[in-house]
Amino acid sequence: MVPATLRTYATPAALTSLAATIAFAAAGPTAFGGAGAPASHVQCGATITADTTLENDLVDCPNNGIVIGADGITLDLNGHTVDGNREPVERCPRKQPCDVGLFNDGHDGVAVRNGAVREFGAGVVIGRARDNRLVGISSSRNQFFGFVIAESARSLVRDSSGNDNPGPDGDGIGVFGSRHLRILDSSFRRNELGMHVEDSSDVLIEGNVIARTPGPGILMQANGNQVRRNRCVRNATCIIVGPGSRNVIARNRSTRDGEAIAIEKGRGNLVALNVVVRARRDGIRLGIGDPAIGGVDTVVRRNFVRASGDDGFLVAKSDRGALLQANIARSSGGDGFQVRSDSAQLGRNRALRNGGLGIAAVPGVFDRGGNLARHNRDARQCTNVWCS
Repeated sequence: MVPATLRTYATPAALTSLAATIAFAAAGPTAFGGAGAPASHVQCGATITADTTLENDLVDCPNNGIVIGADGITLDLNGHTVDGNREPVERCPRKQPCDVGLFNDGHDGVAVRNGAVREFGAGVVIGRARDNRLVGISSSRNQFFGFVIAESARSLVRDSSGNDNPGPDGDGIGVFGSRHLRILDSSFRRNELGMHVEDSSDVLIEGNVIARTPGPGILMQANGNQVRRNRCVRNATCIIVGPGSRNVIARNRSTRDGEAIAIEKGRGNLVALNVVVRARRDGIRLGIGDPAIGGVDTVVRRNFVRASGDDGFLVAKSDRGALLQANIARSSGGDGFQVRSDSAQLGRNRALRNGGLGIAAVPGVFDRGGNLARHNRDARQCTNVWCS
């Protein structure tokens, strides 16, 4: 049973539920009443049009918290909290946002920093904007999303957190239809889904912590992105790619996740130099058995997988053209490498002290040589490839 697959997450229910809030009007940015207010006069629902430093918490906002109304401004929350009232807004006007903590529709060059947002439908929503910066922002206990970035470019989320957005379809952060984004050094804990990237490119996800997520820690349904140096702990799956092509999944660390990395559909993805410790099921998985879905030409290189509950590396029959090279599988409960696709290639892998075979490959697998299997429980050590 695959814990989280394309079947579950192909269409995000949370995004559908929030359509009235984050479906940005095709005619242009929505107009909001009210001019920018001095910091001492900012109240729930205010639209700001100049640099603003918040001087007090906003508590139990009945609808929106703060709306950005101009390009090139800075909102300094100054350590304060923008707080919703946990109640959905009834009769939300069409094509207007409702129940959003911080909302920016179409304004470029905006910076928001140093504070907290909580208990809205969505904590922070940025749409159709460029060069936005979110630094030091905590967005928690929202009904759906901690952060949403949609149809935007060249923006940054850094030193922030999207924690405790449990759902029923809560995401720590959702990135949709965007490009050239950076999500750095932030944490996403105890969400229904940690990070969701869909229909976006040139997104860099680096140095983040994703923990205790019952769905995927990172769900990548996009092409040409990088997921580097993140740390996953006790998620259902650390990283799932599919459908998605030409993504790089490198130097991440997974500890006690259900699975560490799953490439379920897409072409030319790279999985390299990741460390997986004590996955409860398979360490690194390519493809899905039921339904039969798989990637094409995935490269899995120089990963270290230790003490997985099932197989260290699993390649489903449906996956095509995978190359597994210079990986290490050690002390897995099942096989070190379970390769069910006859189009896979294996070279210079090491399988040590696993509970089944070192390498269990089907006939037809291309043996590139240099594989090693020792001290595995099955005395044959390898099938259908030669191992020293």
